[in-house]
Amino acid sequence: MTGGVLARARRHRYFSDAKPAFLSLIDPRGLRVLDLGCGGGHNGALLKRAGAREVVGVERDAAAAAQARRQLDEVIEGDLATLDPARLGDAPFDAILASDVLEHLTDPELVLARVITRLRPGGAVVVSLPNVAHVWVLANLLMKRWPRKDSGIFDRTHLRFFGKHDMVRLLEGAGLRVLRVEPYFTRFTVVRLACLTLSLYVFRDYWARQFLLLAEKPH
Repeated sequence: MTGGVLARARRHRYFSDAKPAFLSLIDPRGLRVLDLGCGGGHNGALLKRAGAREVVGVERDAAAAAQARRQLDEVIEGDLATLDPARLGDAPFDAILASDVLEHLTDPELVLARVITRLRPGGAVVVSLPNVAHVWVLANLLMKRWPRKDSGIFDRTHLRFFGKHDMVRLLEGAGLRVLRVEPYFTRFTVVRLACLTLSLYVFRDYWARQFLLLAEKPH
């Protein structure tokens, strides 16, 4: 397989990931949802299949945005770092999803604070962020190295890094109230159980690849 083919395969995986675990945090039935950094629209499509009334995506990558338009109700092509909230329209959203996107921004707190102006009071914000306190990160630091990968915790495009408590502070700093913080290991049950067993459950936060957070905009 050539380097170009490999790059396209990685790119497809990067923009086509979806997390069914989001449905354990939010019931999307009847909701109007804003999907930040929607990629190819797979998480938005997941929410629509679960009953979301409308999903509007924001995506910087033109090819991913074109793919997302086939699955979502509307896709705004643009960079979240400079997005004018006026482009989101005047109708309020019931929920905002930020899946694996905030770590790619230089000022994620500012971006969140800006977009939640379009979220109704009491509306939900669901976020997933990679866990920089993962055992594999700690092991690499002990070996005095920091790998640069195409995806995952060591994604070379990450600009910000968060431990569990940093994630909570990020959302609170944007004016949100954090309701739940859940460790996320993988969608595969066998791997998830293996991680929990190896962690002895007590240290499970260090085996979580990511954390999923649910917050709300105060009334």
